[in-house]
Amino acid sequence: MQSAPTMASATSRSGTDAGARCPHLIFGNVLGADAVAELLQYVARHEADFKPAVIRNRRSGERRIDPRQRDCLYLDDLGSFKPTIDSFIRGSIPKMLAGLQLGEAAVEPREFEICAYGDGGHFGAHVDTNELTDRVRVMSCVYYFAASPQRFSGGELRLYGFPVRPVEGATVAPAFVDIAPQTDTLVAFPSWMRHEVLPVRVPSGAWADRRFSINCWVLRPKRDAGAERREN
Repeated sequence: MQSAPTMASATSRSGTDAGARCPHLIFGNVLGADAVAELLQYVARHEADFKPAVIRNRRSGERRIDPRQRDCLYLDDLGSFKPTIDSFIRGSIPKMLAGLQLGEAAVEPREFEICAYGDGGHFGAHVDTNELTDRVRVMSCVYYFAASPQRFSGGELRLYGFPVRPVEGATVAPAFVDIAPQTDTLVAFPSWMRHEVLPVRVPSGAWADRRFSINCWVLRPKRDAGAERREN
């Protein structure tokens, strides 16, 4: 059963002001315990199919592996789980747009991947938007699942907020919130927001004990080529 979105799980660096400067929504009890168990079985069966995650140069479009910036493995095949997570996100889009105050007429979930963070895994500060006009990312969604009880530590999602104006010449650090990767929760935030995944610790080193997540990006629909020609 889907719960109402809440910000209660986020740990603020800058008091109550941080939530306003770091817009995000947290959904709990997204898929349920049975689906989580099935997802864990799925990633166990497909361990050999995961590949080192890549990063993309926003200017050149070049894709490369750089563990110093992004150290995790990914799988872009969600199997039978894609319709399930797609359906949840599609059904939640009105709440997401309203809660994040994003004035988008129509958006749709179009990009998915599963990520597995092992011991020392992390993803340095970045934004999810790119320069591709036919793939404009509006919202980023992260769904968490892991073995229970949790056998890793760290791995919080850190969202960096809007700049803070200096007070009487003093430099004020930007607000941020840290969101714990709690199983069966989904976090939604604007894709232009700077964020990172803090280092993960997996003492056992076991595959089953990793921090798993499903990333989904909600995009503006592709423009009709004929309509675009008529406008020009």
